Amino acid sequence: MTDTEARRTGPRRWRGQEPEDRRAARRAQLIEAGLQIMGTEGAAAATMRATCREAALTERYFYESFANRDELLVAVLDEVVLGARDTILDALEAAPSEPSALIRHVVKAFTTYVFKDPRRGRIMFVESQAEPALWDRGRELMAEFTNPISASLELMYGGEATDSANSELNSVGLFGALAFIYQAHTPSSKISRKRLVEHISLMVEAQATVNSTPARKE
Repeated sequence: MTDTEARRTGPRRWRGQEPEDRRAARRAQLIEAGLQIMGTEGAAAATMRATCREAALTERYFYESFANRDELLVAVLDEVVLGARDTILDALEAAPSEPSALIRHVVKAFTTYVFKDPRRGRIMFVESQAEPALWDRGRELMAEFTNPISASLELMYGGEATDSANSELNSVGLFGALAFIYQAHTPSSKISRKRLVEHISLMVEAQATVNSTPARKE
């Protein structure tokens, strides 16, 4: 095969990696770089050039994965929030059936997820609201996050006299309250993680029974 023919075959393997694998690896590097900047300095600092410097990649590779900076910010938010959603789903799958124990199991799993990497909490609860490019996607992801909570609350506390709107409203209200709690209480907080989990669990139990279903007219 001549050199010209070899070039026509397209990208070749390099160091044992296919071209698609290399692109995926570079995209992951850029997302991790964006996560580092957003989670420590804020979304405003996550420019294309700053992200490329952090990832040690050229601008060419940035545009290989993202059309613009906004796409990167959304990808970082997806990475963090969908990771939180999956943590909740996994915890629900392995949780005990008794409601009080189930709530504490799930709250502990989520708290561990947030505290294991403090960047996650900042991106989910602060930067998602501070950056206009993230507002629409943030609202979409909130549904991904609250839907399993809503379904669980309905399963545990729903009854003939309630409707699904209660669980939906309660889960959204909890999300807002928890966002402020996790913003205020980091892993270095004076309040222990054990007490934080217990307090949040009690909040969930109290909020879960709020019922605004209109009374039926006779």
